Amino acid sequence: MFRDDYRKEMDAVKLSEHQKEQLAGLMAAQPVRKARRAGRTVLVAAVACALLAATAAAYVTGALDFLKGREEYQFLGQAALYEEYARRVDLSDTADNGDTLTIEYTAMDENFCTVFYTLHTAKPMEAWSQREHLPISPDAPDLWQAMGLEPTFTLEADGETLTGGQDGQQYLLNANTLVGMARLPLNRAGALVDGETVTLRAEAPLTDWDGGLERAETGRWSFALEAEPLEAWTDTLSAPAALGERQVESLSVTISPLGTVLRARVAVPEEYRAEPDLWGGLGWFVVRDEDGRYYPYDVLTSALSEDGTAWEESYLLYGLEDAETLELLPAELEGEFVTINLEDLPWQGKGGYTFASFTVEEGQMTLRMEPDGVVGSTGYCGSVAYFLSRAAEPDDSQEEGSGKLFYGDGAPDIYQNSFTDWRDGSVTITWSLDEAGQAQAEELAGLELYVETYVPEEGTGVLLPLTD
Repeated sequence: MFRDDYRKEMDAVKLSEHQKEQLAGLMAAQPVRKARRAGRTVLVAAVACALLAATAAAYVTGALDFLKGREEYQFLGQAALYEEYARRVDLSDTADNGDTLTIEYTAMDENFCTVFYTLHTAKPMEAWSQREHLPISPDAPDLWQAMGLEPTFTLEADGETLTGGQDGQQYLLNANTLVGMARLPLNRAGALVDGETVTLRAEAPLTDWDGGLERAETGRWSFALEAEPLEAWTDTLSAPAALGERQVESLSVTISPLGTVLRARVAVPEEYRAEPDLWGGLGWFVVRDEDGRYYPYDVLTSALSEDGTAWEESYLLYGLEDAETLELLPAELEGEFVTINLEDLPWQGKGGYTFASFTVEEGQMTLRMEPDGVVGSTGYCGSVAYFLSRAAEPDDSQEEGSGKLFYGDGAPDIYQNSFTDWRDGSVTITWSLDEAGQAQAEELAGLELYVETYVPEEGTGVLLPLTD
């Protein structure tokens, strides 16, 4: 039965008859295991078919087009921009271990270099659920399964490292193929010069999950790229200024089609230089314009300067448009637990984010949050502390385990992903549901939220005028 059903699914996948026969045979030959959850065999078959179909699609359309079909990528709000501005390069390099990395597209401006890539490995990669070190459920979402498999990218020019860190998304299409995108923040505005040749380096993903193997030992790739940054403009603070107790040595905002980045250098007081982490950079702060509109942000990079006298930081600023002046204000961060019913949504308490909607669909729960009021870092926009059942009493959330779903020993596995829309800073949080989780989700009636509130310290800020 399983073999016949599987072959019907395989007819939609563009593989040769020999390949279909081989794969069907392998699947049918798998030993029967005691399932941790009902429906596991069917799930494995469905996943295998989905991966094969996705693989075929990726080979035809490339990484960028594959990502456009993913809901998680759409949550970032940049799909249309990358479709317009990404430049096809199609560069491949093969490392000493036989792994081939292909850079298919790049998108550059004065804030970021974003790459879309496909990695083909000589040896199979291990999804997280297959790793011996702290494995997760086979039912975990695709983004979880591919964690740690992405290459580490850096951009260099004339011996200078231009980028620091990366974020992005990546997906396993099969055991030997990974597709993804990586966004590399530039250390300074204007680091890319139009027409200049820069070097994109990549180090292989980890394979020893206990941390015993350095990335540098497993293989490296190198690509020569022609820099073609999109036009942007930068406004800079004319002189050092005080942000509450902090001395801001420099402050700038760089605005481009692919995003707005705030960069700051903050002095470390003499008494903190032995332990500069205790001081940090800008600390808690908010950003608002002359009309009183607050802008959410996320930290991109934060590092101590080479001489140890200052923190150098960059932040991605969301939703900026038509502002004439930006004001940075130090702030305090306060938090409280609040219990609400799902029927009360949309709901906003003291925090700057509105809990706009909560939906339960097959395989997933989704919370949508929108900036509205005094907002700061999206990492502190609020969160769900507990999911509450219909049977829960108003005060049950304060009692250990009472009325709580997905809680305690034997609870279904749910995996959370959080996505920020780069256009306006709205936040989408998803939780995966297996069959047991789906059953519990049908009992969901309320949420215990942790609501976080920024309280600005008026009269102690820094003003940064913006040009047209």
